[in-house]
Amino acid sequence: MNIDPHYYYLLVNAACFIFPFGLSFLPIMPFYKHFKSVLVGMLTMMALFIPWDIYFTHIGIWGFNPAYITGHYIAGLPIEEWLFFICIPFACLYTYECVRYFGKNLRTAHYHRWISPIIIGVALLLAIIHYDHFYTVSSSFLCAALVFWHTYVKKSTSISTFFVAWSILLIPFYISNGVLTGLDFYQYPILNFHPHEIVDQIVWYNNDHNLGLRIWSVPADDFFYGMLMVLLALTGYEWHLGQNRIINK
Repeated sequence: MNIDPHYYYLLVNAACFIFPFGLSFLPIMPFYKHFKSVLVGMLTMMALFIPWDIYFTHIGIWGFNPAYITGHYIAGLPIEEWLFFICIPFACLYTYECVRYFGKNLRTAHYHRWISPIIIGVALLLAIIHYDHFYTVSSSFLCAALVFWHTYVKKSTSISTFFVAWSILLIPFYISNGVLTGLDFYQYPILNFHPHEIVDQIVWYNNDHNLGLRIWSVPADDFFYGMLMVLLALTGYEWHLGQNRIINK
C-alpha cells in the first residue's frame, strides 16, 4: 500500500501515541485515571515550547518540509507539530508511570546524585562553549536549569525515576526523531559530522545554530531539548497529581 508522503509526519505522531494510549486502559495500571494530570503536564510544557517553536520556525533555525506535511497551519506551525507536543509527552509520561509502577523494587532513589551533576555540567559547558549557537545554548541551558531545580531546589523524589524512564525512552526517541530528521536515518553514521548530507528531512535544521553533530540524523542538541520537554511535562503532571492527593485526603 502506497502512503501519501504528506501524511508521514502524522504517521510518526500516531505511531508514538497509539500503543501507550491503548495500554492506558488496562486494569493492571489504569493510566487513564491520570489523564487530567497528563493534560496539565502537556499545557505546562507547551507554555514554553510552543512560543519557542513558533519563534525558531519564524527565524529559520528549523522548519518543515512541505512534502511530508498536510499543509494545515496554526500560528505558523504545521498541525503535525502541534500534535507532536501531545503525542510524544503522552507516551513519555506513560513510560514514566510504567517505570514507577513496575520498578517499585528497583533501587533508583539515589541515581540523581551522580546523573544530575553530569547532565548539568555537560549542558552548561556546551552552553558556554557554543554561546553563539542559538539552539545549543537555549536547549542545554534550560535543561540544566530544570534538572538543577528538581535536584537541588525542589529535591524531587521523582527525578531519579525520570532518569530511568529517560534512558528507556532514548531508544524510541532516536527512532522517531531519526525518521523526522532523515527518513532513512539508519543509513548515516551513528556519530555524523556531515549533517549537510542528510536528505528526506521532515523537519530540517539550520546547522549554523546547533552543534553540527548528529546522532544518525538527529541533532545532538535534541538530547537536551527532549529531556527538557519531558521533564517539564512531568513537572506539571506531578504537581497536579500532588494537588489531587491533598484535595482527596
